[in-house]
Amino acid sequence: MKYLLALSAAALICFSSANSFAQKKTTAQKQKINPTKQANFYWAGVLQKQGITSYQYGTHILNGMALSGKPDQPETTFALRAGKKINLDKYAGKKVIIIGKKVEGYPLELGPELIEVSAIELDKVVKINMN
Repeated sequence: MKYLLALSAAALICFSSANSFAQKKTTAQKQKINPTKQANFYWAGVLQKQGITSYQYGTHILNGMALSGKPDQPETTFALRAGKKINLDKYAGKKVIIIGKKVEGYPLELGPELIEVSAIELDKVVKINMN
């Protein structure tokens, strides 16, 4: 009788531990499916190689504006960085549209915002003078 009682208690502990483990695994899987990520934003302007700066972050700069902002906003400078799959050098001196995310913690003292570039393309919009 004692053996049966001990065996039942051990089985109960095993099943409750397995259930707890399964719930933790399900929660972890849900987090992988629905991660909270910052949305992509768009910027347009002229991309240039970055020279020596006081802020020392980014590899290139974009002189332009955020496309999600007000249309009358002034042009500003953004520092850019990209992974190995995106070659920013081939766009130097060209008008581009950048898709990316602002990097948290930037701008640093007197520096521009830092953008993590996830995609880039040439800006093919042609301005027509109607005068």
